[in-house]
Amino acid sequence: MSEYRQDMTTGAWVIVAPERGFRPRLWQHGGGRPAARLPSHDSACPFCPGNERLLPGIIEEVPSDVSPGWTLRVVPNKFAAVSPAAKPRTPPEQVGWGQPGYGFHEVLIESSRHDSDLVEYCDSNLWALAQSYRRRYIALAGRPDTRATLLFRNRGRLAGASLAHPHSQLISVAVTPPRLRTIRDWMYAQYSRYGCCVTCKMLETELVEGTRVVEKTESFVVLVPYAAANPFEMWLLPRCHQASFGRMDDVELREFAIILQGSLQRLKAVLDDPPYNFVVESWEPADNDFAHWRLRIVPGLTTPGGFELGSGLAINPNCPADDAEVLRTESAMAGA
Repeated sequence: MSEYRQDMTTGAWVIVAPERGFRPRLWQHGGGRPAARLPSHDSACPFCPGNERLLPGIIEEVPSDVSPGWTLRVVPNKFAAVSPAAKPRTPPEQVGWGQPGYGFHEVLIESSRHDSDLVEYCDSNLWALAQSYRRRYIALAGRPDTRATLLFRNRGRLAGASLAHPHSQLISVAVTPPRLRTIRDWMYAQYSRYGCCVTCKMLETELVEGTRVVEKTESFVVLVPYAAANPFEMWLLPRCHQASFGRMDDVELREFAIILQGSLQRLKAVLDDPPYNFVVESWEPADNDFAHWRLRIVPGLTTPGGFELGSGLAINPNCPADDAEVLRTESAMAGA
């Protein structure tokens, strides 16, 4: 029987309808990359070494002792959604119908190899990526006109990736995105009502119950949320209260990198390398007591239909506890 479920950390409602799982599935397994193995270098790819002429510039890079002399680069997005050249009006939230598209849009080229992927990175490359995530997030979130900064990764064409070369992105914007505003207001209201962070409260319950927990370490939990909007959706959350992604120390950051890679390896093992998106929802100011950052991993297995578009209610054809059980299996752990 289907069930309405409300996410206690955001206020959002979904319909969990496992019986719809008996319908013919159109899930795109193996959609994360082409069936054939990618070449280690693509002469037409702007992110590959030797093609620097195709880049709009280089913001920073992590050097390497071996050719091509770098292991990671941060560059401006050539087709940016927002631009620092646009002058924001103040206050941006009260402009009315529009304002210039001020902001920053960066791409993190995660590897010099065209055929590499996050699930395969060695410890040194994984650590370099995690440090760059934190460093660039702090740099953009600290801009005076920034209202929100989103770190995200689109893997596979079906997940919105236009290039196969492994990369992540950051966008900082001068307005508060509607979803983040709604979540922030909900978390603040719950804190005002109960005197505690609602995400901390949720984590306490999930850790005791355990059925939706996929993995836990000293500092982090990976779980399939009770009101997951998508099949096999996972959240990675700090176990102790932490509002901002940028507040992790080095010990936490290393643990974050390892558990993120392991979660993506589980997803690959269980779903045969699906397309996916992950996004970090982080909150400033970093010392607030009501907001709690999370990283959401959403595999591209379903497409919203007319009901979802018209109602704003997602329909999840999977039971979250069942998905968590599958992701915990020995075969999935072998992938991790």
